[in-house]
Amino acid sequence: MALASPGLEILGLTTVGGNVPLARSTRNGLALLEYAARSGVPLARGSSRPLRGRFGYSFGFHGGSGLTRRLPNPKTAPVPTRAADFIASRLRQNPGQITVIALGPLTNLARVLQRYPGALDQTASLVVMGGSVEGVGNVTPYAEFNFYSDPAAARLVLESGIPLTLVDLAACRQVFIRRAEAARLKSTNPLGNLALQMLNNWFRRDPGRQEFAFYDPLALAVALDPEVVTTRQVALTVEDANAGRLGETLVTRGKPSVALAQGVDSQRFFALFESLLELG
Repeated sequence: MALASPGLEILGLTTVGGNVPLARSTRNGLALLEYAARSGVPLARGSSRPLRGRFGYSFGFHGGSGLTRRLPNPKTAPVPTRAADFIASRLRQNPGQITVIALGPLTNLARVLQRYPGALDQTASLVVMGGSVEGVGNVTPYAEFNFYSDPAAARLVLESGIPLTLVDLAACRQVFIRRAEAARLKSTNPLGNLALQMLNNWFRRDPGRQEFAFYDPLALAVALDPEVVTTRQVALTVEDANAGRLGETLVTRGKPSVALAQGVDSQRFFALFESLLELG
């Protein structure tokens, strides 16, 4: 969606392990930029491991490559600067002007907090897809995948006091598409066609899959149009010690700094989604 938005200036992408190993997510990011004719957008490699332990990966959901359609091997390379340094530098060069959208484990942002105190305070806004607040997780009964992958990083970011909008599982599950609906969609846009191919290939991987929830696209839509969701202010923490409840997102009595997505205007979301990818 972001690559298809003509009025959106993308200052950079960063990668992280999680769904797939870092090398694969970096390769996928570069390949997608080239496919979209946006290879001038810098891509910085991030963390290959969480703050503690190792990433578990999600091959069962995303496939071994992380994409359901193979793209040509990229001809470009990541920038030499690593993700935490890249993010901090861009924020300090453009204070109050950059929206940061985090769609994976929060390891890179946690490392910014550790190495560059005050840098994340320079965001115009911060939108995070992750967590399951007062709901059922998708990895364990308590945890959503991104926060489960690096609960220590998620806790550090959510407890930092930096204002952010959290798009959790409960919000994401309000916008979805069914198998038959996806099969009927068409696009006149190359990126729209790619999105539809990957979506329909995801359904074909498992005949039991009947619905696809728009996790990352909803978070991006909220960054582009905050009116897509209503929010309530809360203080949150993430369980990072109890092995049986790792990644659980909990409301606390601290100072509220998180705008937690609540209701989703699904009509507004789908209008934005379809217009950017020219779906019909």
